[in-house]
Amino acid sequence: MTADRDWSRWLQRNSAHGISGISWQLFAWRVLFEARIQALRPRLLGWSGFMHVFRRNSKKASVLALMGVFTLLAAQSADASVPPQAARDPLPQVSCGWPAVVNPSRLNFAFPETNATYWLMPYRLAQGDQMVVDGTYPSARFTSLTSYDVKGSPIDSLADYKIAPSQGSRNPFSDPNAGTNSAQHKYKVTLKAGVAPGSGGNTLAGTSMSAASGVGILALRIYVPDQTSDPAGSVPLPSLSIHRKDGSVRSISTCAKADSTQGPAGPLVGFLRKLVQDNAPPGGFEGCGKSSVQSPGFAIPNKASGLFPNPYNKYLCTPISHESGRVAVVRGKAPTFPNTQLGQSVLTKTQLRYWSLCQNQWQLPYPASSCAADFQTALNKDGRYTFVVSTPQDRPANATTTNRVTWLSWGPTNVSSILLFRNMLPAADFHNAVQDVGKGQNPASVMGDYFPTITYCTKAEFEKGGPDACPAT
Repeated sequence: MTADRDWSRWLQRNSAHGISGISWQLFAWRVLFEARIQALRPRLLGWSGFMHVFRRNSKKASVLALMGVFTLLAAQSADASVPPQAARDPLPQVSCGWPAVVNPSRLNFAFPETNATYWLMPYRLAQGDQMVVDGTYPSARFTSLTSYDVKGSPIDSLADYKIAPSQGSRNPFSDPNAGTNSAQHKYKVTLKAGVAPGSGGNTLAGTSMSAASGVGILALRIYVPDQTSDPAGSVPLPSLSIHRKDGSVRSISTCAKADSTQGPAGPLVGFLRKLVQDNAPPGGFEGCGKSSVQSPGFAIPNKASGLFPNPYNKYLCTPISHESGRVAVVRGKAPTFPNTQLGQSVLTKTQLRYWSLCQNQWQLPYPASSCAADFQTALNKDGRYTFVVSTPQDRPANATTTNRVTWLSWGPTNVSSILLFRNMLPAADFHNAVQDVGKGQNPASVMGDYFPTITYCTKAEFEKGGPDACPAT
């Protein structure tokens, strides 16, 4: 009631007057700003405090000015069509779909895989909103959709085989009779706020802690497309649309060149690089167990938050450092995989869906220097691999696929490096994958022959005696 009397007295005094020397918009902003400053004091501002600020700024304030203040306050608080975080979320505004494309030839950050491409789409979901993803299963080894928070940590994910096809279509990642007609390989996934991860029914949780509204980043991954010249897997990128609570629908056109092998990385480059910088250190990528560049050895990463991890991969890593005339040698038994490059189906019974070894720079923003995927790796008659990591100048003459050796380029030598060993989607009856290593367990004990070993040796030693001249210690 006190507030009502205050309001009536103020209207009687000021309704006949206008604001002198300042437009009502500027006046409203000024009052709002001072009110917010006042609100930071130990006690709440309250109506009386608000009126005090208003009176102090002008004796001739108009009703129009006050209405302007209320409009601004309402826009900052109660508008259900905008997520509460929208006014302060760090996501840049984008005007088209899939505006960031991550791979080493375009945007190289957060330990990317050279045989995969990652498309990123920022989103804002108010209460009751949905983002609908209408897509076609790609001709590729693997695909997935994953929602992340604005720190690059996963919220929810759907792998290819878990995405149910649309009516009249079939999923080639789960149905052996799906055929090759992409017109019959359609799916629809809905990204929602306010649902729990793993809800099923082609639904992705879009907000952490099942919040009713919020912001995030949707990632589309495609690994090893059948046609390497088409990173999208010979199908269009999924179309995107926002479905509002009020029933309105806004379609989002795909960004130009988003599905090309080259071209601009997209308008999110600065935001994404800053995201990695802000969220990786000091609690981001902290190394690999107790391994060091002086004494390398593959171990489970200590921590890798803020780096958009793939929920369907598990990793081993080791730091290494360059010395002129020295090479790093990695050896182990290769898991079997569906060689889709040779026409095999992903449904072929194998031990892993995919594996690879990548050489990465251990400095922000953690770019990849080189990778070798399973299908690019030379094997000896016993199904074992040997990788040699070196500069071109230090590459041993016998580090060739003819000699059953796969060479990886070291990349920059003025920084330390990280080797990442990926394992994806192990078969239920394969128990020697990185995924089988429990907390506190020794990976070498769990993985047996499939555990990768590493040692340093000189170029001359390798050239003289081959891999056996460089045994792991």
